[in-house]
Amino acid sequence: MRLSARQSIDAILVMPLISTEFMFECIQYGIVIAICVVGGSYVYYSWLNPGPVQEVTPREDPSIASLRRRHSTDGPFQFASVAKAFIKNRARYKRQFSEVTRPSLPKPPTEYFEPSDLPEIPQNLRPEFFYLRHNMQILELPHELSLDNKFVDVLVYKKDEFVVKIGDQDDSMYVVISGQLNMFIKYEGKEFLVRKLTKGDTFFSYLSLIDILMNKPSIFRTVSLRVAETSTIARFKLSHLRNQYNESPDLWCRPVQIILSRLLHVTMTTLHHYLGIGEELVKKRIDEPTLDEKHRNISGHSMRLMGHSRPKQRRLSSSDSVNEFVAIATRWYSEALGLSFSDAQTFLSSHIVLATVDEKQVLVEERDDEDAFLILVLKGRLSITKSTSLDDDDDTERWSAFIYPRELIGGLEILTGEPAFFQVSGSCPTTVAMINKSYIQTVITQRPSIVLPLAYTTVRRLSPFIRGIDFAMDWVMLDSGQAAYRLGDTADAMFVVLSGRLRSVDKKTSVAEFGRGDVLGMVELIQKKPRNTTVLAVRFSQLAKLPDGLINFIKILYPQVGFRLVRLLGMSYNETHQAYLSPPVFTVDNAAPDSMAQLKNLHTVAIIAASPTVPIISFTCELYHALSASMKVLRLSARQVARSLGEDCLEKLADFRLMHWLNTQEDTYQLVIYECDYEATLWTRRCLRQADTILVVGQGSEKPREKLFFEEHLKMNQDGIRTRKELILLWNMKTEQPKGTYEWLKGSWFSGHYHVRAPFRMYRAMTEHGQVDESCVLDFYHKEVFNQKADVNTDFARLGRVLTGNAIGLVLGGGGARGASHIGVIKALQHYGIPVDIVGGTSIGSMVGGLYAENPWKIDKLNLRAHSWFDMMSSLWRKIWDLTYTHSAMFTGAGFNQTLQDLFSDIMIEDLWLPYFCITTDITSSEMRVHRSGPLWMYARASMSLAGYLPPLCDPNDSHLLLDGGYVNNVPADVMRSIGARVVIAVDSRLAFVSCVRQLELVKRAPYCHYLRPPIECFKTLDFAKYDTIRDIGWQYGVTAVEQMLEKSIEIRALLLIDTTKPLARRQRRQEIGPSSRNTSFTDLAAEASRIPSKQKETQTNKAFEEEDEWEEEESELLL
Repeated sequence: MRLSARQSIDAILVMPLISTEFMFECIQYGIVIAICVVGGSYVYYSWLNPGPVQEVTPREDPSIASLRRRHSTDGPFQFASVAKAFIKNRARYKRQFSEVTRPSLPKPPTEYFEPSDLPEIPQNLRPEFFYLRHNMQILELPHELSLDNKFVDVLVYKKDEFVVKIGDQDDSMYVVISGQLNMFIKYEGKEFLVRKLTKGDTFFSYLSLIDILMNKPSIFRTVSLRVAETSTIARFKLSHLRNQYNESPDLWCRPVQIILSRLLHVTMTTLHHYLGIGEELVKKRIDEPTLDEKHRNISGHSMRLMGHSRPKQRRLSSSDSVNEFVAIATRWYSEALGLSFSDAQTFLSSHIVLATVDEKQVLVEERDDEDAFLILVLKGRLSITKSTSLDDDDDTERWSAFIYPRELIGGLEILTGEPAFFQVSGSCPTTVAMINKSYIQTVITQRPSIVLPLAYTTVRRLSPFIRGIDFAMDWVMLDSGQAAYRLGDTADAMFVVLSGRLRSVDKKTSVAEFGRGDVLGMVELIQKKPRNTTVLAVRFSQLAKLPDGLINFIKILYPQVGFRLVRLLGMSYNETHQAYLSPPVFTVDNAAPDSMAQLKNLHTVAIIAASPTVPIISFTCELYHALSASMKVLRLSARQVARSLGEDCLEKLADFRLMHWLNTQEDTYQLVIYECDYEATLWTRRCLRQADTILVVGQGSEKPREKLFFEEHLKMNQDGIRTRKELILLWNMKTEQPKGTYEWLKGSWFSGHYHVRAPFRMYRAMTEHGQVDESCVLDFYHKEVFNQKADVNTDFARLGRVLTGNAIGLVLGGGGARGASHIGVIKALQHYGIPVDIVGGTSIGSMVGGLYAENPWKIDKLNLRAHSWFDMMSSLWRKIWDLTYTHSAMFTGAGFNQTLQDLFSDIMIEDLWLPYFCITTDITSSEMRVHRSGPLWMYARASMSLAGYLPPLCDPNDSHLLLDGGYVNNVPADVMRSIGARVVIAVDSRLAFVSCVRQLELVKRAPYCHYLRPPIECFKTLDFAKYDTIRDIGWQYGVTAVEQMLEKSIEIRALLLIDTTKPLARRQRRQEIGPSSRNTSFTDLAAEASRIPSKQKETQTNKAFEEEDEWEEEESELLL
């Protein structure tokens, strides 16, 4: 039957209505059927699998969605579970990935990686004046001492013309405006190119300024300056400065002190500690005439020195004509210091102390930081010596220079405030006069004119060799952000860090950080390649610059320097290229912290509170107590500084007296802790500018404030904006698990974070408003805490080890059920009191490591929870119900996911008590990946995803597929080392895959790694039911292995502060004499490699730049 047009139209209009009704009916029936299936399956599934009997951690809050994966959730009842969840709470799936797809954390500021622009010459200032002022500002000349423009000449030289020739007067400063100059040093009739000067470089020795001010003749004896290409040069005549000095000698006290500080730190320290120069630091004198005829013919370049304690000097008796010696000493002091005899009697006579020093008796210990003395030899002779950076166990001879009657020693220490650079002892029975340093400084305030003669007593003793190369060495001073060199620059010099902090960056990546004593740019210099990174100053820094030509010249004179440089080169190459030599560490930028390895060689730490409720004074005292057990530490607060220097020093932004005092403290102590004020004071600004790293301390139980004070301060003043910032969250001792760390991290950029349990005593002096009396807190800690031995297992001790680069890392390898042996080894470590500061693992090691990092103090709870998980994994029914079609794996992974979610709940990696990482294999990009943030259960699951058994896990951050980390690095000890651990304890529980064999062999041979391998080969990967047996084997093996490790490892015993390491501690302190402080191993090894036997020294005839005639002329003037 055919339908009419009208009927056809009506049918078309009605069909959608019928379809809609049918669709609604189907949906209703579907919902009913789904509910019935859900109910029946729930009863049936619960009956077949009632669940584990052992205690497990509580399940997560139902309001928080758990992550569901593509293969899984409840095996064959996946659709029923989804329908049930959809009906019950549809909003749950909107937050399905909320726990992993978090907003990205703040990135470091641009200034952290990029150096500041080079300073431009002001348009209203001529280039020659700009460069001259830039170089003279190093001396911190007062505004009253202006540079007169009429003494500046601009000259043009053609190629090969001499600007300076040997024999010319050394009375000017030369600055290159354009072109290039070459500096030569003449030795044995040959000229050696030691330095190339380009635009902005200066040719001048600040030591010559001392001669000019003293009105002493100063000529170029070995140095010449020649034009390499047509150049424009500015010459500044310095002779007129003598008149300014005569008018206002008090204004020159600070510049003269700076000149001697440069001499000590730049020239003498660098040459001795890094190039091994010792004999040529001071002049040699043979058969010098003295007032005592008995010693007229005493000669020799060296004498045998033996170890002696420092006895008290024997005072003169009344029969020794004390008054006569005092009168002679007063007259000689007046002549040496430029005082009239009447002034000397008024200021000095009553403070002169006479003493007799026996032969080989030590008068001044090297590096002695006690009160120095200005010593005058009256009768006999003193010897000054400089020890090597290593202990001389063999009976060798060292060089000596001698101090004769009428000569002074000690001026360098008095004017610089530094510990003694030389050791002073008696060469024969000697009578000396001494005046205390503190009183000399009092005299300086009354008679400032004595500063210059006092400095001259040191300068005139320097060898002509030192005076010559001082023209070639440069003192580089960098403000925060300025670059020592940039990517692609020509490598024509190496640098030694004298103070401050620098960072090597490559594009947007921080490669390494450098502190005092580190060597920069040596690898590129030797390889003759352009700079491969940019090195910028994190804070105000001082460097010594050694040009390539100067290093080659010194190697020609002293071949043993080459041995030291070779060793330095090897160590510098390893340090600089560690990131390239280590295996790739691939992390997600979302929340990956910086490597703790860059915290090495810290000398200053600033501590600032995130809120007024933080007990900042108690925190610094606790950290001081933990650190002082192994090093010399100083804690500084505004109150302490005001008590030492007066309140007025804190009221100026640039107080030179405060800056010099702080620099002296940083040179004296291995680590200085700066305690900031909570308010934006000048002291807080000074602390942030002086800091190598900043610790921001907050209360973990509180929510972070929307605007943190320190962030606003950094934005306003740029002080510390390039410095690493570490977040420290304090928690009550009763806190089971930290939470909410991400809320702190997302508010500001931090290079790392640490959780610290605060003892109850820290809050005893806090008021309701957070205010605290500093004196009360200090009194309490001095009486109750500081006199106790520090506990190495506290969180503050752990923080101290991390900050000083002494962290102990525990690495747990993969192996399936054999990983139960990790529990036994961990128990053995705790049995012997070995602390763990960082935890890392692969496969089963990531799971055990996560349990340990979650609660590192309760080993029994760790054992119980691990036992519970192993029991679940040994259930046969769980495996059966998790079987699936073997497209990518035998199991869906649903049951496995559930066990880990039950075990770890919603814990995030950043909420763990200990820093933690785990390894996975990224099969999408064929990379090893290191995870240090995110859900713990998820990345532990990815690290345990054995191919063929479990499907890969999809990382929600970038959708990459992750598998078991054992395929690329089953025992990631090298990753632990690159992160920052000094000592690595690696526990292996699996036969390595082929791809890991070479890496495992390297780990076993690494000096930093202690490799442990429990005998669990007889067990299989899936023997989860044998947990107790495998754990006990790990315990039995661990007890023996850890005991042997303690006996063999001096380093671990030193970190544990065991009494048997005292000799080691003394040896380390002697090695830390140099500017490299705690990081001196490479210089010490280089010294051992380059040390020349004494016989070679005796037969060596090349004594460079011996100018005995000049010295004898000066001596004859003094003796007349």
